[in-house]
Amino acid sequence: MRNDDPIEVMFLQQQGDDPFKEAKERIAQANSVASRIARFIGQAQSTLDIAIYDFRLHGEPSSIISEAIRDRVKAGVTVRILYDAAINREPHLSPGEAPALLEADKKPPGTENFVASFADVARLKGITGYRVLMHNKYIVRDVLSPNAAVFTGSANYTNDSWGLQENNLLFVGSQSLATLYAGDFADLWSRGRIRENSSNDDVSTIAVGGIDVAVGFTPGESPAVLKEIVGAIAGARTTLQVASVVISSGPILAALSEAIDRGLALNGLYDGPQMDQVERQWRAANVGVDKVNTWHKVAHRLARKDSIPFDIHNPHQPHNFMHNKLVSPTTR
Repeated sequence: MRNDDPIEVMFLQQQGDDPFKEAKERIAQANSVASRIARFIGQAQSTLDIAIYDFRLHGEPSSIISEAIRDRVKAGVTVRILYDAAINREPHLSPGEAPALLEADKKPPGTENFVASFADVARLKGITGYRVLMHNKYIVRDVLSPNAAVFTGSANYTNDSWGLQENNLLFVGSQSLATLYAGDFADLWSRGRIRENSSNDDVSTIAVGGIDVAVGFTPGESPAVLKEIVGAIAGARTTLQVASVVISSGPILAALSEAIDRGLALNGLYDGPQMDQVERQWRAANVGVDKVNTWHKVAHRLARKDSIPFDIHNPHQPHNFMHNKLVSPTTR
């Protein structure tokens, strides 16, 4: 990230046709991502606040990230790490209640152990909640300094996220943006829990490199975030591209359906087995057939990735989900 270029974006794709066979391209990509994040960490002068849902690395990526964090601590940087420790009592669901979590979100065990390896150099906190997730993936660097920056995106910190999954990574040098993320981090750190309910708070708008950027955090600002996404879809004029591991929101599906009806060129991709699970959840919750039909209408315009379904009895098998969450409208 150059001083005159505050925004850097990376896109990741599955490397290697067979997820069960090691591929040198996959190893190289995971190491490259780890090295890029390590460079971001290495620029910290005072603070690093890390909020990661699934934080399980092994091999060279683990060494690269661990060494980067430890090096900064030796230089006097204060490091705090938040991770998901939410409670999920699925066996106690009422007969008509849909599961809270998708198969893809039942992450394999290991995050708590990996994060605990930093207990001697960082302050750690597990974020809890019932039938919710601390699903963030971000690092805030030096929030009180002109050096302030944020690293975020769809990718978790796992070897599969960096070598087997379609993901995006976003590096933004902006003290204004870092301040917003630091506020979210501070709220989570002080509560130790995810907010129970959403509010009607508006998203914040800041300028980054001369570009207006809207920023919202869920679940607190969920209504406003949903309004922004639906508005972006409704504002598309000629083309609309969507990449999402799942699309389960009724208003978003309705907006995509309306875009098709007005002749918009819609394309993109989704994760097949995960949306199959969403359909099963809808049926378990007696969701109306109209929502299912609307999804089928949208899915007809998108490419399906047939990833390896999550298996609770084999949680450590490869995870090659299509894991992006992106909407790209053409507005002119």
